[in-house]
Amino acid sequence: MQRLDMDSGVKKGTNKRLVYFLVFLVIVVPVVVGILVWQLTDKTCENKLPSVNGDNDANTGNKQTTTSAPTQTTTPGFSETEPWKNLRLPRYVMPIHYNITLFPDIYNGNAWFYGNESVEIAIYKDTKYILIHQHFLNITKTSLRRKNDNSDIAIKKPFYYELNQFWVIETQDMLLDGSTVILDLTFDGSLSRAIVGFYKSKYVNSLTNETRYLATSKFEPVDARRAFPCFDEPNIKANFTIHLVHQDGYTALSNMPEESIDDWEHNNTLKITNFQESVKMSTYLVCFIVCDFKYLENTTKFGTKVRTFATPDRYNQTKFSLEVAIKSMELYQDLFNVSYPLPKQDMIAIPDFVSGAMEHWGLITYRETNMLYNAQQASPANQQRVAVVVAHEISHQWFGNIVTMDWWDDLWLNEGFASFMEYLGANVTKPSWEMLEQFVTEDVQPVMVVDSVTSSHPIVVNVNNPNQINEVFDSISYSKGSAIIGMLEAVMGQDKFFEGVGNYLKAFKWGNAKTDDLWNELNKVNTGGFGVKDMMDTWTRQMGLPYINISLKTEGAKTVVTATQTRFLANKDTVFDPEESPFRYKWYVYLDYLLSDGQSGQSWINKTQNEVVFDVSSTFETSGWIKFNRFQKGFYRVNYPQNIWSRFSTDLQADNTILNTVDKAGLIDDSFNLARAGYIEYSIPLNLIKFLDKELNHLPWESAYNGIGYITDMLQTGASFSLFRNFILEKARPVLAQIGWEDMGDTENHLRKLMRVNLISLACGMGDQDCLNNATDRFRKWLDKGESVTPNIRSIVYKYGMMSGGTPEDWDKMWNKYKVETIPQEQIKLLYGMANTKTMWLLVRYLEYAKQEDMVRSQDFFTVVQYISQNSVGNKLAWDWIRSNWDYLVNRFTTYSRSLGRLVPNVISDFNSEFELQQVQDFFNKYPDAGAGARGRQNALEDIKANIQWKKNNEKKITDWLCQNTGATC
Repeated sequence: MQRLDMDSGVKKGTNKRLVYFLVFLVIVVPVVVGILVWQLTDKTCENKLPSVNGDNDANTGNKQTTTSAPTQTTTPGFSETEPWKNLRLPRYVMPIHYNITLFPDIYNGNAWFYGNESVEIAIYKDTKYILIHQHFLNITKTSLRRKNDNSDIAIKKPFYYELNQFWVIETQDMLLDGSTVILDLTFDGSLSRAIVGFYKSKYVNSLTNETRYLATSKFEPVDARRAFPCFDEPNIKANFTIHLVHQDGYTALSNMPEESIDDWEHNNTLKITNFQESVKMSTYLVCFIVCDFKYLENTTKFGTKVRTFATPDRYNQTKFSLEVAIKSMELYQDLFNVSYPLPKQDMIAIPDFVSGAMEHWGLITYRETNMLYNAQQASPANQQRVAVVVAHEISHQWFGNIVTMDWWDDLWLNEGFASFMEYLGANVTKPSWEMLEQFVTEDVQPVMVVDSVTSSHPIVVNVNNPNQINEVFDSISYSKGSAIIGMLEAVMGQDKFFEGVGNYLKAFKWGNAKTDDLWNELNKVNTGGFGVKDMMDTWTRQMGLPYINISLKTEGAKTVVTATQTRFLANKDTVFDPEESPFRYKWYVYLDYLLSDGQSGQSWINKTQNEVVFDVSSTFETSGWIKFNRFQKGFYRVNYPQNIWSRFSTDLQADNTILNTVDKAGLIDDSFNLARAGYIEYSIPLNLIKFLDKELNHLPWESAYNGIGYITDMLQTGASFSLFRNFILEKARPVLAQIGWEDMGDTENHLRKLMRVNLISLACGMGDQDCLNNATDRFRKWLDKGESVTPNIRSIVYKYGMMSGGTPEDWDKMWNKYKVETIPQEQIKLLYGMANTKTMWLLVRYLEYAKQEDMVRSQDFFTVVQYISQNSVGNKLAWDWIRSNWDYLVNRFTTYSRSLGRLVPNVISDFNSEFELQQVQDFFNKYPDAGAGARGRQNALEDIKANIQWKKNNEKKITDWLCQNTGATC
């Protein structure tokens, strides 16, 4: 059946809509039901305001009673006479309460939804205009009435202002300051346009082999307006009463617990689930789901019911997520000293989900790979991923939901804090995983690379249009945000830090806050002798990170230490203007250190100092060393005199236990990145990692793995790569031989399992024939004889088995396994393995398969393209394919998609020739509309130029060092 044109439906005339109405009535009975929903507004629900049955303090979020107007944020060119031309909504027209009824018609092949809503609105200034966001909705009825007597308010014909996505209602007479009105709207929209907003998803129940459908939602940052007309800004909060219409046998879920399930009065063959009124919250946190899922259930020690939903054939895979959720909720409530405010916490694994997860209040949604865990099929890395994502989203229920950032420029308040808390939540669930130590290698070190280019951005950054809002969901907001939160907690001490955080949550409960509000609350309890805002502004309001250069001078029985700070850059010769930063790229840096004799100490560099000089009671003329940034809590890089680097190398080779694993990882990471940027010679990191053939801890190997990977990417097509390959294999082989290929199950250390994956990847990636033979043998036994591969090394076996000898017939067998696989993590492993064939035409076919949503889910499309691009054979193919299919990609995903925005930078980041640079520049010139990928393009160009320069500066030097230090004949 033909549906209304969603793009232009709001502009169609009344007569045409009547024709469609009649067609619907005559042809399809389910659509009659849908039309009834948006024709018959249930006014009786408006005054039915269920109480919140959670903690007592939850009810403080109910009706807005203040009579003063909220502060108006204006922008240059702000218009009073044509307010729809302003990007931001006026603050003198504010919602108090939404009463929303929705019928998602997901039955009998349909994919449309119908709705009505009544929005109670407070007027704080005389006006004739009410603006409300909508996008891709057909609004079929608009009316306005006074709350006090229900009398109609005359309005002119509403219109849609597409640029700012406003539905504009103009009244005949002035709406007076202090009045309260009810805006009634009926609307409908598509459930199949995209997997954001309100949309239809499907799955195949492996127990019944039946295809089933569900309706679900994902609104952050600005897609609630796709599901219902709303005031779609994070600092415009209101209460919500939700009603969902559905067939019997389906479950309706929303943020709050259900209050009742009744026969729907307009059609008693359908049910309507009515939910309790919500606490006050932002529109992006609202969630609607209609599904036939099952769940597991448990209760926290504080009495909160937690349920984990998934498809009926997979809900038992939510057991681990439930455990993490319970323990995280209990930990956070203890740390923050703030009760979880809702009566329940649901989590649900969605078959089609564009993000990793989304923290809807009381109803967290996840991509299946980030919530489901099957111990027999998923790897330890998969399990760790589930733990950190669940702990991340649970922390948002406090930091983000109870208190929400005021505007998207402070997104990091939500995401940076949650990215820090996820490690504490995972750690309380699995202490043996050493998650607090892994924080350094998983989040801090990778984002230091991202933040060392001039096309980075400050943590607090101006964002205006939806593309910029979407773009700021990046590693700076998440990982750098978490890194500086961790740094501040280390300096303040955990007790004082969380006391301040708890005070912040209480002070701004149910409301919105800015970065300075957090600093002010932390400063009230800080006893560290520094101003929190003074310190942290230097980390949040300018991009980049410090380069701390250490020089030493012996004076008698002591050593004078000079620590100098400048800006660290991925290429030290990069020219930049220090005036572009309000702090001229100076920071407050807490310099703590450890001496080789066991002594420790600390000093500060402040934002006005280039250097600080202090004494230590030790000398370094002939022996000993000083290590700064203990446990890598600080977000900065440290360079030492050549003799200190040499002692680290020598002493670690003699005894690799002289430093803890985190400090070893920090030295390795700093040295490789200092060399990459040109501050030191590559002889320093290459000498430093000589001790790795005795290292049995994952973290130093993880840091080395990243440094080795960059050199490999740059040299692998050159003549000297064989020398580098042999050097790395000399380090990896002895350790791999010691720990072996086989996991020891629950008796083996979790980090050892992660380390095994890195070592096998290094050995096979460097072409070690024993490694490749081992992988191929396991691959053949799996594919030909059905022998299972240990989950921890399964991805590697699939990759190198396919790469080393996989045939087209093998590829087809993997594809057939993928089509029937029910374990989400195994599906991804199969997609990864197939991407590593060396057969070009198979990769071309794979890309075409990926375009078809019935073959590869839309959520996995970009994953497949990026996997292919990581194949040395597939990289140029993927790049050519993207350029040839750019119009298709933009039409399908739009430039608003941050996944599309990241695609090209991810594919081209290792380019290192002038020819490739020119190709990229030509492509960007041909398609200048970058949308949410604008900054990613800048980063990519900067990376390619740095790669070109790196090869000129370092290829020969590394070759010379290898010739001198490996015994090779050169």
